[in-house]
Amino acid sequence: MTIAVLVTIGTLLVLGLLAFVVWMSFARVAGGVVAGAPTPANYLTVFADPVVVRAAANTLIFAAGTVIIAGAFGLPLAWLAERTTLPGRSLIAAFLTMTLLIPGFFTAMGWLLLLHPRIGVVNQVLMQWFGLHGAPLPITNIFGMAWVEGLTLAPVFFIMAAGSFRATDTTFEEAASASGASGFQLLRRITLPLMFPAILAAGIYVFTSSLGTFDIPGVIGLSNRILTFSTYLYLKTSAQNGLPDYGPPAAFGTVVIGFAVLLGVVYIRMLARARTFQVVTGKGYRPRLVRLGSFAWLAWAFVGAYFTLTIVLPLLLIAWSALLPYYQPPSLQAMHLLSFASFAHVPWALILRGLQNSLVISLVAPTLALVLSMAFSWTILRSKLRGRLLLDGVAFLPHAVPGVIFSLGAILVALFLLPKWIPLYGSVAIIVLVNVVAWLSFGTRMINSALIQIGTELEEAGPASGASHFETLRRIIIPLLAPTIVSAWLWLVLLGLRELTRAVLLVTTDNVTLSVITWSMWTGGLINQAAVVVLATIAVLIPFMALYFYLARRARDFGET
Repeated sequence: MTIAVLVTIGTLLVLGLLAFVVWMSFARVAGGVVAGAPTPANYLTVFADPVVVRAAANTLIFAAGTVIIAGAFGLPLAWLAERTTLPGRSLIAAFLTMTLLIPGFFTAMGWLLLLHPRIGVVNQVLMQWFGLHGAPLPITNIFGMAWVEGLTLAPVFFIMAAGSFRATDTTFEEAASASGASGFQLLRRITLPLMFPAILAAGIYVFTSSLGTFDIPGVIGLSNRILTFSTYLYLKTSAQNGLPDYGPPAAFGTVVIGFAVLLGVVYIRMLARARTFQVVTGKGYRPRLVRLGSFAWLAWAFVGAYFTLTIVLPLLLIAWSALLPYYQPPSLQAMHLLSFASFAHVPWALILRGLQNSLVISLVAPTLALVLSMAFSWTILRSKLRGRLLLDGVAFLPHAVPGVIFSLGAILVALFLLPKWIPLYGSVAIIVLVNVVAWLSFGTRMINSALIQIGTELEEAGPASGASHFETLRRIIIPLLAPTIVSAWLWLVLLGLRELTRAVLLVTTDNVTLSVITWSMWTGGLINQAAVVVLATIAVLIPFMALYFYLARRARDFGET
C-alpha cells in the first residue's frame, strides 16, 4: 500500500506539472488571473514573435555545437581510458567526474575572464601583441557558449561511450588487422560502426540536456542578448517589467516538451537497437588493449589539456578576481594589489541564508527522490501490476524533458492552482519539489540496474517467514541496495549544491540559493564578490566530493574482492 501511494504521488507530480504547462499554453491570462475560454492565441503569438524564432534557432545551434565539442573530448578520453595501455588511465575517470561536479556557470565565468572581448586576458594580450582593434577570440556568441557547455558535458559523453568501448570484443579488429587494414581503417570501418549506437545515444542525451540548461546561457548569453529557450523563459516569467504573461512561455514550453519527448523516444530506441550491436560472446570475448608506446605522453597531454581548460584555468582566474579590489587582467603590476579585501565586501548574511537554503534542498530533495525511485523501481521490476512498464516511461520523462519546464510548471501550479490552500510560491519546498521530479529519472536508472542483480528468492524468503512486502523491502532489499542508494544520494547532493537551471525560475528573496546569488552578483557586475562566493561554494563542495570518491573507491574495492 505504501509503495502504491508513493508511485501515485510520483506519477501525479511528473504528469501534473507537464499537464499544467500544456493547459496554461491555451489559457488567457489577464491581470494575473486566468480568464476566458481556451484559445490558441498564445501559440500564434509565439510563432509570430521573431524573438522566439531566434531563441529557438539559438537553442538548436547551441545544443548541436555542445554535442560536437562534448564528443570531440569525451570520445577520445573514453578510448584512452578503456582501450589503451596508457599508464594511470584509471585516473581519467576520476578527473572527469571531478569536472562534472564543478558547476557549469563557474567554468563559464572563468572563460569570460579569459576570452571576453573587453576584459578577457587572452584577447587583451593578442590585441596588444598584434595591434588588433577587435578581440580575435570573442566568447560572447552562440559558438562560445557551445564551447563551454561542451567542455562541461564531455564527462557525460565519456561515461556513456566508455561502457561501449569496455564491452566491445576486439576479435573483429584483430581479423581486419590480420587482413592488412591500417589503424585508420580499423577505426573507420570496424570500431566506430560498432560504437555508432552508443555514440548516437550519447549525442542525443547531451543534446537533450543542452536544450533547457540555463547556467552557461545565463552567464554568457543573457548579458549579450543571445537568448536560448531557458533564458527566454526566465525573462518572460520574471516580474521585472510588471506582471508576467505566462501564456506564451507555456506555449513555447509545450512545443519543447513535444520535441524533447520525440528525442526521448529516439534515445530509447537507440538503446534497444544497441543490443543488435553486442559482440561480447562469453568465452569468445577477449579484450585487447592498444599499446601507445612513445605516444603515451601525447595522450596525457590531451587529458591534461582538457582538465586545464575545464577546471584549472577558469578557477585560477576566478581566484585571481577574488583577491583583487577590482578586476584587471593578471600582470606583475597587479600582483601588489592582491589581498582579501573583497571578502569583507561580500554580503555574508545573504550568503549564509543562501547556503542554508541550498543545504536544505541538497539534503532533502535527493532523499525524497530516491524514496520515490525505490518505489517505482520495485513496482516496475518486481510487481505484477498491469501497465507497469508505462511507469518506467513516466520515470524517464524528467530525463527527456528539460528541467526548466518542470520549474515553469511548478510556478504555474503555485500561482494559479494552489495559492488558496498551499503557499508554495517563494518557498524552499517548491525548489525541493522540482528537484525531486527532475531526479526521479536518475534515481530509477540507478536502482533498476542494482535491483536486477538481486535474486528474487531473497524476496520470497521474507513472505515465507511471515513478513509483509513492505517489511521485506525494508529489511532485505534496501540493505542490499544500500551501496547504490548512498552513492546516488551523494551524487545528487553534489548536483543540488551546484544547481542553477531549475532554481533560477523559482527563487525569491525568501528561498534564494547560493548558486543564484553567485549568478546574480556576476550579472550585476560584482565580479570580485561573485568570485569570492565561487571559492566559498567550492569549499562547501569539497567535503562532499571527498566522501563521494571515498565511498566509490570502497565500493570498487569491495566489488574486486
